[in-house]
Amino acid sequence: MTALGKIGAVLLLSIGGGGIVAANGASQFEAQSPRASPITHTVLYHSESVLGKDLIASGENAGRIVDVLADESGRVRAVVVDYGGFLGVGSRKVAVAWSDLRFDPYDSNGAVTTNLPPERLRTAPEVKTGKPVIVVSDHD
Repeated sequence: MTALGKIGAVLLLSIGGGGIVAANGASQFEAQSPRASPITHTVLYHSESVLGKDLIASGENAGRIVDVLADESGRVRAVVVDYGGFLGVGSRKVAVAWSDLRFDPYDSNGAVTTNLPPERLRTAPEVKTGKPVIVVSDHD
């Protein structure tokens, strides 16, 4: 028996907390599981990255999305926008709440929009490495 065959013979898979299921389909310890959850999956029929997209704030181009920020549980909470300046000179990075963003799948240029007024972005605290991030929102 080859090394690969030996590995295949002992391959075990964990399926949704419902015990251990061997590669041949035999189940062990299934009765011990207090809750067997079904395997679920999500199908994304239209998916696209937001990185590099323009942010349109109240009808004006506010900059380009350069990063996505998640909290400690992994939930996306904000995007970082390279705001202001010209060709990268004089711009600064500000954080905008994810909940304030709107995505239009029918928009030909793929811009992301928000109802935040441009003056709110102009006065937003800058995102700096190693410092706490203050996220601006239309809901404050």
